[in-house]
Amino acid sequence: MPSPTVVIAQNDPDVAQELANDLHAHFARIVMASGVAELRALLLRHEARLAVLDVDLIDIDEIRELANTFYDLTIVCTHRSPDERMWMAALNAGAAEFCLADDIRSILKASRKAEKHRMEIAA
Repeated sequence: MPSPTVVIAQNDPDVAQELANDLHAHFARIVMASGVAELRALLLRHEARLAVLDVDLIDIDEIRELANTFYDLTIVCTHRSPDERMWMAALNAGAAEFCLADDIRSILKASRKAEKHRMEIAA
């Protein structure tokens, strides 16, 4: 089975590219979105399982809408300087994790935990 598609939407294109490079060691298919409309289109087209979203680009209300629309999507929110208020808002909106964009370990952990949960439900 091919690895799931990852969609990245980051405010800074350099951060997005660095994140894509780091995640390529773990996921074969990575696509990048430059805004909400493109993000939605890519999520549908690629049936993505993981989205790594910068809350400077995709606001909390949109994250909530994405979580309610794409049930199998694991959402990891990022920010250049996350704080507890932002972290709680993102988790309450449906994100699985909230971290710095370069925190690959947390991104992978959230993805693996969600995939394990999907497999348990399917069994």
